[in-house]
This record gives sequence, C-alpha cells and structure tokens, in this order.
Amino acid sequence: MATRGTVVLDIIGTCFRLEKPRQKLLEIGATPYTMQLWFAQTLRDAFAYSHAGRYLPLKEILEAELPRTLKVLGIEANAEQRSQIVKSFSELDLQPDALDAFKTLTAAGFQLIALTNGSAESTQKLLENAGAIQHFERILSCDTVQKTKPHPEVYEMAKQNVAGDIWMVAAHAWDIAGAANAGLKTAFITQEEKEYLSVYPQPEIIADSLLQAANKIVL
Repeated sequence: MATRGTVVLDIIGTCFRLEKPRQKLLEIGATPYTMQLWFAQTLRDAFAYSHAGRYLPLKEILEAELPRTLKVLGIEANAEQRSQIVKSFSELDLQPDALDAFKTLTAAGFQLIALTNGSAESTQKLLENAGAIQHFERILSCDTVQKTKPHPEVYEMAKQNVAGDIWMVAAHAWDIAGAANAGLKTAFITQEEKEYLSVYPQPEIIADSLLQAANKIVL
C-alpha cells in the first residue's frame, strides 16, 4: 500500500498516561493535582531555558523541579521517594486505546513518527515495553536540535523525507499550536486539558481519544 501520509505523535501525556507517577505522588500524601503542577512547571522551565538559548534534557529538569514542587505544596519526601517518583516516568503505560489507534493508522497507509521532548532512548524503551515499537518508522527527540517543542526546528525534523499529509497528534494545546505554525495538520486530544485554547490556531480535528482521532484522520 502506498503511504498516504505521516502521523506525528507526541509521547508523554498523549500516547502514554501519567498515572504511575501520579500514583507514586499520592502514596506520599500529595494531592491528585500535584502531578499536573509538577509536569506543567517542568515544561515551563524547559521551554524557558530553551527560549533563553540554552538546553537541558527533560529528565534533568523533571528531577530538579520535583523537590521544589513538593516544597511549595508542603509535602515531605526523602531522596529515595523522589527517585522512585522520577523513575516511574520510565514505566508509563499506554493509553488504553493507543495500540488500536496505531493499527488503524498504519493499516490505512500512514507512517507513524514519535516526536518527543523526552529522550529517544527512553521513548524507544517505553514503546518496546508496551509492544508498540513496530508501528513506528522513527523516533525523534528534541535532544537532536537542542530545543524543546514547540520550537519550529523540532517540527522541521518530522517534515524531512516524508510524503503526503503530515499530521501532529497531541494532548497539549501548545504542541498543537507549534505544529500548526510549522505547517502541519493537527489533531487535539481532549483527555488531559479538556478544552483547546481558543487563542491558538484551531486544529483540524478535536477528539476525545487517540482512537477517535485516528478514525477521523483516516476518513
């Protein structure tokens, strides 16, 4: 079957759930929203440092951000507990319908690319452990260009050596906006943020889940 196009998938929070680190945080007495705050502040500071002209891998910022987030919320955690919380990011589970979404897209003739602010190595391990690696043509990390999404150079990597339509699928509005500004078609998943940000470029597709987005893309 000829390739109909390319679907670029965000990984953390889109293809993989953040439930394991959330549960680890709950075990030390954190609130259910501690996970969202920690991850949001990690992304903010990763973006800020990248925008300032420097770069650090996401894991380093994730590790540095955790004790500060816990301190702000008045939550006690020792070094071993914090280490286990960070480690749980290497053990994330796929969204329940992710494999069906990948199969739907590849069966329809789309090639899949993983595009992540995490490392290529950690992403490959996540996909291998989930039994999903065979669906992906490439794994691209912002480590390569030393800039975080949503910088245009990150999306330019995904546009190299592909034919047909290029879609970005993500559960983060900022990721969708970055991809749209880089010329990609976009599909926003509402599972995490619930609503798209009205001031951003509107996506072609808004879906409740990965599988729903996949079904709309292949139509």
